[in-house]
Amino acid sequence: MTDLGAAFRDRGHNKDNATASLVSTALIEATGLLRRPQRLVPLIQKLASDKIRLTFEPRHLYSYTKAKRPSEEILNSLLRWIIAAQRSDGGIAAYYSLLTGYSESYPEVTGYIVPTLYDFARITGDSSAIVAAERATRWLLGLQMPSGAFSGGLHGSDAQPSVFNTGQILQGLVRVYAETNRSDILQGAAAAGDWLVRIQQPDGSWSGAGAYQNTAHTYYSMVAWALADLSECSGSRPLSLEYAVAAEKNLDWVLGQFRPSGWIEGINLQGHPNYLHFIAYVLQGVLECGILRGRPDAIDAVAKSSWVLLRKFETTKFLPGAYERDFKGGCNFTCLTGNAQMSCVWLRLFEMTDDLRYLNAALKMNEMLKRLIPFRGRPGIAGGVSGSFPAWGRYQPLRYISWGCKFFADALILEQGLKRSFRATADTPAVKALPCAS
Repeated sequence: MTDLGAAFRDRGHNKDNATASLVSTALIEATGLLRRPQRLVPLIQKLASDKIRLTFEPRHLYSYTKAKRPSEEILNSLLRWIIAAQRSDGGIAAYYSLLTGYSESYPEVTGYIVPTLYDFARITGDSSAIVAAERATRWLLGLQMPSGAFSGGLHGSDAQPSVFNTGQILQGLVRVYAETNRSDILQGAAAAGDWLVRIQQPDGSWSGAGAYQNTAHTYYSMVAWALADLSECSGSRPLSLEYAVAAEKNLDWVLGQFRPSGWIEGINLQGHPNYLHFIAYVLQGVLECGILRGRPDAIDAVAKSSWVLLRKFETTKFLPGAYERDFKGGCNFTCLTGNAQMSCVWLRLFEMTDDLRYLNAALKMNEMLKRLIPFRGRPGIAGGVSGSFPAWGRYQPLRYISWGCKFFADALILEQGLKRSFRATADTPAVKALPCAS
């Protein structure tokens, strides 16, 4: 999710500070059980369930090929989780903790969940998703700074402008404008885009004030994607070209960080491992920006890195939640959000290349993830995506996270769209029948 996705309150610049912050956060959250002891039962159930699954579930070539719950049912569960997580102010909570319950509203995630809500409404006709998107948009517009930027952190926790959060919220504003054609939405989106262009470094990166830990990050390719999208929707506006130029400048900088092994330098999360979530962020941003800007070099670079991860998944049926350089090593947990993002990347690569191996891997990934979605439980649990599997893994432990639901919903929406196109193709003869010559 976020510059703060590894630890919400972490402002440390070295491993010791980050570790101390994680310990402090764990202790604070553990006190939640003292205030709400009724949460102890779901906590124990989750820990026991993951331990049993980890011990006994088969891990072989065919273990993800049989669907037990339809994708449509899972998709509906994910969206019900998101809508239930919307707070009274209109923002969507960052997570539901098994220890402390719902967090405060999180502007960044609320922003880029908005397109998912519209996509869900489009394929299902569910008007509640539109209502949720409209409430979220009103709330977000009220948070925009005079500069056009949006702040980092949970609502009310940070008054500093954030490059990444502004870019992620910009994705939502661009989609709202595409759906509504409202001039005030375009004005808000353009103000955010103008601020991002103004503070971009000459080399195309974003660093210094507004960047997490004041450092340039390759996963800010997601910001470039938002600017490319803004350029497309703003048409003949005077700054439309500037948004496109800024997007391509960052794209060029990020592509310079890709290595022959497929590894990507410059994630730059001091004190944290290279989570799959952030690796996938880089790939998603570069791929989508490359598609919008007509950049085959960007698509090829993403395909190379994605192929490395595809082969690892096909071989082990597992993607570690974090990697060392050159995709070596790996932690003994999996980051479910990163898995869902890789499914999205593989599905988009299939759309671009027609290589069925990408589709095959994505469908297997979706089946694996579907098995980990609880179909019963209290609000905040049922339909949720946990930060890690097992739940005690290092990435967002003991939490069901809103951005996990968002990315898995995106993967299932892409899957359903492809399946519909396959059915339509099957119903249309590829070759027109000719009348018999006799």
